[in-house]
Amino acid sequence: MEKYLEKKKRHKGRSTENYQIGIELFGESADKSELEILSLALQVIEQLGLNKTVFEIGSAKFFQRLCQLADGSTELLTELLLKKDLSGLNAFIEKNNFSKELRGLFKEIFITNELSRLENLVTNTKDDVLISSFDQLKEFSEKLSMIEPIIIDLGMVPKMDYYTDLMFKAYSSAANQPILSGGRYDQLLSNFQEEAVAIGFCCHMDTILKALERQELEEDND
Repeated sequence: MEKYLEKKKRHKGRSTENYQIGIELFGESADKSELEILSLALQVIEQLGLNKTVFEIGSAKFFQRLCQLADGSTELLTELLLKKDLSGLNAFIEKNNFSKELRGLFKEIFITNELSRLENLVTNTKDDVLISSFDQLKEFSEKLSMIEPIIIDLGMVPKMDYYTDLMFKAYSSAANQPILSGGRYDQLLSNFQEEAVAIGFCCHMDTILKALERQELEEDND
């Protein structure tokens, strides 16, 4: 009962419903499905009519490998990456006996989005999982950059713990939350006695509508 009352208190005066519109693709090979879904997500963003949007891609495999290399400090590293706490991350690095190359990657994970610099940092670790995950993100970035600039976020944390590989989010300057998010979740259907690879995304309609309203007000005031 105490937990129920505490939860009710936290949500008092706030809506607990969130409206989403999404799409899922099941059973298609990764090579085809990922580019198809990413392309569709970029087209959706373009049609929304929001200014100053940013599209970011990350990797659940990359994140999971970083946690493994963090010597069991998964919870702390997750918190630091979620908050993009650079000073906290630097303190975390100093307290652990990481390799010079891994320290270099951690130190710049929030600082640089420049593709060649990120590639050098990841390659220097000589870690097969980190390198292969980055190579995949780089390929997506290069293939889709003609539609919309793509930012690789190596510090992206899975919002859902069932994400298995590619993750992506879109932001607008008129919103403080993602307007769109998605990723690959190949093991999710096994919870329902089904086996199929899957990828999808959802548009966060509450955030999008608020962003459009705010953008309109800002344009009226200019």
